[in-house]
Amino acid sequence: MATMEGPLVLADISGYTKFIAATELEHSDVLVRRMLNTIVASLNGRLEMVQLEGDGVFFVGEGGTAELIGWLEASYLAFHRRMRTFLDRRQCSCDACVRAPELTLKFIAHYGRYSRQRIGDTGQVHGIDVIVPHRLAKNSIPSHEYILATRDLLERLPEAQRASFVPHTEDADGFGQISVGYRDLTLLRLNPGKPLRARL
Repeated sequence: MATMEGPLVLADISGYTKFIAATELEHSDVLVRRMLNTIVASLNGRLEMVQLEGDGVFFVGEGGTAELIGWLEASYLAFHRRMRTFLDRRQCSCDACVRAPELTLKFIAHYGRYSRQRIGDTGQVHGIDVIVPHRLAKNSIPSHEYILATRDLLERLPEAQRASFVPHTEDADGFGQISVGYRDLTLLRLNPGKPLRARL
């Protein structure tokens, strides 16, 4: 199989486990499905969805990364627009609907090599770089909504974008200490008309 190179992004719904544990399965399933569909639709044509992972979606791309951060910001905003629409239209007071605002979105982004493999009717991506974003999903970032980027990705971003990330180090199981940076997305949600990159 041919080896490709590009961004590898895990989009993960923050608060999912607590939300599922505390709500009615039928209602929470509908909401989470809608939100996952929103994430996929927002990145359609930009990144390729290669795997659905319960509370998240794994995407890959090819080539450059100059527009990647803007795409992820747009996906984050689409997620919260969809959530606001759901809340405005809800006609239910079940736990799932009441606790829906607890859900938010984070991205773990890496740049590396991957290949594709097919097992039966299922296709997936393969490679050591595919594992990195998943190992970084559990981390010590002081936020629940952010873009976390590895050094391999940060080095390929335009300088102004790179400077907007807070340097950080994570201990990733099996990989040791990994240099990363993160950008908190909370302000982007509070000021959706002015993307963070416009403040640089």
